[in-house]
Amino acid sequence: MFISYEFILFLLVLFAVYYVIPKRFQWILLLIANFLFYYSAGAFYPLFILATSVTVWFAGVCIDRQEGQWQSYQAEIKAGKIEKPSRDEKKAVKAKIGGKKKRIMLVCLLFNLGILAVLKYTNFVIDNVNTVLDAAGRTELPYADMILPLGISFYTFQAVAYLLDVYWGKCSAQKNLPRFILFVSFFPQLIQGPISRYGDLSQTLYAKHSFDGKQVRFGLERILWGYFKKLVIADRLSGAISMLMGDPEYYTGAYVLIGMLFYAAQLYADFTGGIDITIGIAQFFGIHVEENFIRPFFSKNIAEYWRRWHITLSSFFRDYVYIPLGGNRVSLPRQILNLFIVWGLTGLWHGASWNFVISVSYTHLTLPTNSLV
Repeated sequence: MFISYEFILFLLVLFAVYYVIPKRFQWILLLIANFLFYYSAGAFYPLFILATSVTVWFAGVCIDRQEGQWQSYQAEIKAGKIEKPSRDEKKAVKAKIGGKKKRIMLVCLLFNLGILAVLKYTNFVIDNVNTVLDAAGRTELPYADMILPLGISFYTFQAVAYLLDVYWGKCSAQKNLPRFILFVSFFPQLIQGPISRYGDLSQTLYAKHSFDGKQVRFGLERILWGYFKKLVIADRLSGAISMLMGDPEYYTGAYVLIGMLFYAAQLYADFTGGIDITIGIAQFFGIHVEENFIRPFFSKNIAEYWRRWHITLSSFFRDYVYIPLGGNRVSLPRQILNLFIVWGLTGLWHGASWNFVISVSYTHLTLPTNSLV
């Protein structure tokens, strides 16, 4: 969508209006733009992103309210408004409030990850079941005909990260629902990421921005560099790759190596080109978006390479899966299990196919067990 003329026109009109209207309405304009962009990709897509935004927002507010009750309880004890409880009584109150917070978090987490799992992986499960049924000579199951909303993996992970940050007390809940929807649906990130953290993106997303020629120029340069990588490098290499892979019987030997190098360059140029466009668009509006790639091919080893490649995804699995599972604080067998869980989920995130799971896991076997931290 980034390379269409309609998108460029949409971006130019939005940019012109953004710096003309009163600054207090800028975030509202971006929210409207998000839904126009998302609606243009699919008429029903906004319903899915609204479902995620509203449920996560509500859960965050409820968790924050429970935490507020605990803080009020402690304040009343300190002020002498209630009789000082025993240690066991205080622990019981804390456990009760903590239990409520955990139930709210888990229900919301399962609901939203469930939506992602059903829409993205139902046919993957059916395909595996059909393999077994075919081997047993049984009738195979029909495949499900479901739509996969644009960017569902990105905005779901972004919302989940926010939910867990609120639950762990890393950030306070956003009380304003439209502002939270803006965070989840910020349109430049919906196609290729990155996966932003609320504590980072919210610092500039809701701010009032004056026109800054230097920032706009930097944003334009970043966008043009992204288009160059996607249209000039990635698209040109794509033709050569198709030719080399389309006739494996003829293109053998050195051609296989050339094809592998071309594919690596094409993948990098296409993916990072999209990220460059995203970061540049955000700069257009004075908004800071985290880097997602830091020259990975200049890494000194494989572990450093994976820390520089798709940084926000790697950090997501580290902070919200690997470390909560115990990370490196557990026994070596448990560490290995944790790593395989992370690698498997990372592979499934890239695609609903065993080749993604196996290839990602095999690649990560070269990493030391502390490479995620």
